[in-house]
Amino acid sequence: MNKWVTIGIAIVISAFLATNAILLFSDKSIISKRVYTNDYEMVATADYEEKLPKESLVAPLSVSTVYVESEDAIKDWLVKEGDVVTAGQELATLNTSTADQQRNLWESELEALESQLTETNRTISSLRSDRANADNSNNSNENVTDNVNEDIEEQTVNVDINVNVGLDVEVQQDGFYALAISQAEQKQSEINQQIAVVEAQLAQEGTVAILSPVEGFVSAIRDENDRLAIEIYSTERIVVTYATDEQWQVVQVNDRVRIQADGKDQSIEGVVTSISQVPATTSDFLTAYKALDPKESINPLAYYEVRIQPNESIDQLPFGNNTNAMVIVNEAQQAVSVRTAWLYNRAEQSAVAYMLNPQGHAVKTPVTIGFDWKMRSIISNGIESESIIIDEPKIHDYRYAPAIFMPMPMETPTWKSIKETDWKVYVKHLLF
Repeated sequence: MNKWVTIGIAIVISAFLATNAILLFSDKSIISKRVYTNDYEMVATADYEEKLPKESLVAPLSVSTVYVESEDAIKDWLVKEGDVVTAGQELATLNTSTADQQRNLWESELEALESQLTETNRTISSLRSDRANADNSNNSNENVTDNVNEDIEEQTVNVDINVNVGLDVEVQQDGFYALAISQAEQKQSEINQQIAVVEAQLAQEGTVAILSPVEGFVSAIRDENDRLAIEIYSTERIVVTYATDEQWQVVQVNDRVRIQADGKDQSIEGVVTSISQVPATTSDFLTAYKALDPKESINPLAYYEVRIQPNESIDQLPFGNNTNAMVIVNEAQQAVSVRTAWLYNRAEQSAVAYMLNPQGHAVKTPVTIGFDWKMRSIISNGIESESIIIDEPKIHDYRYAPAIFMPMPMETPTWKSIKETDWKVYVKHLLF
């Protein structure tokens, strides 16, 4: 009899325990549980910057080239490489036997420049009209910027003496019409100046000379495709670097840049003004860049020119001077960040974080990631400052938000505070 009583009691107890286990631990259990975790942090706002260090070089803002059919056409050279020239200054005199032929060539060049001037004037009118329409519209700037892009390729007149001129008006996505109009007006001024030089060449009597189309520096006098080329750097300077491999996807127009250079007491700010869409061709600047940054690109063609406009003048720096450019490819002001490893179900720029709500439960919170920075992810939406983010693998097993309890915060006094506390305080706390 006792044997069956014992067996019955054991069965009842086992059934009781099993039933409670099912009610407590099954997927359908509605009994709340508490989960212990010691991996948590309270997020706070801060400024974050993701930087891309680049070797860079001082380069001319623009390069003008004058062509001569051959050196035999030159009677006397009046300048040499490195000389400073002004617009309209004589570079070389030509043999008088070719004067009539040269006059015909200059007339063709004048016609090409006037055509470019007409196109530039049309571009300025179009930009001003778009700007006026944008000002009168109730739409935001983002709705009008993407459609504004005037780009007149650099043209070369197929004559023996020629000046390369071009227009590269770049309207940024933020709708900087004023900047685009300013660039177009600057190009308009340059073309007018070149037209004046060609007209001055046509007005010459007696000795025929090659005149400089712009103010600048004679950088090279060389043979180019069986013709003589006189290359003139503009006096205005910019900073040039090259994006390799996937860097061209990271760097964007309007990215801020910090530039450090010998000859400057402190770094100066700049902005990326253009990123070439075609691989850079062989040039002295590309050769110098590859020497400064010997890390070879995976794709030997993947060198894309990036032009940086400093906010301060760098005219005192020589052409080709090495500078260090720190491109800020991502930045966030007063944003919160979370450890990247604490984010789950990530899909590109979205993920899930576990955040402690006011009731002490770990709640799944969708977040939007601005960018990753070191071992953290910068959150652009979903988490506010002073929120508590936790990481505990056990949480994933619950279909609901479990209650969380964490270790009691402990604060240990410093030895300095112990020595500075008066002995009467110790006695008071010991006795009372």
